[in-house]
Amino acid sequence: MASTSARVAARTRARDAQRKVLAARAERDKANMDSLTEFFTAAEEIEASRRRQAGALAAIRQREGTLTAAAALAGLTLGEARTLLAVLTAPGPAPDDAAAATSTTNPVPHTADASDSAV
Repeated sequence: MASTSARVAARTRARDAQRKVLAARAERDKANMDSLTEFFTAAEEIEASRRRQAGALAAIRQREGTLTAAAALAGLTLGEARTLLAVLTAPGPAPDDAAAATSTTNPVPHTADASDSAV
């Protein structure tokens, strides 16, 4: 009889331990979901901000006539300006800086004049 009660007690302890493990996992999962929601919300806000920056840069380029002039006014390099304008033509998320730097094609059409090549 003692061995039966010992087995029952052991099973009870094992079930309690398993419940604690599952409760801790559920608590971590909830905290992770909250953090992920915050993370992706911030990412969407950043993307929207970059699109607004790109729109403003495109408007400056339209008024100034060249991307080089617009980049100079905004304090950007020509490469940074091209990367930023690529946000306007990208169907999905903005390309990251590493991918844009290694790209061999320029997806953003821009007007270049003789003075641009001298800069």
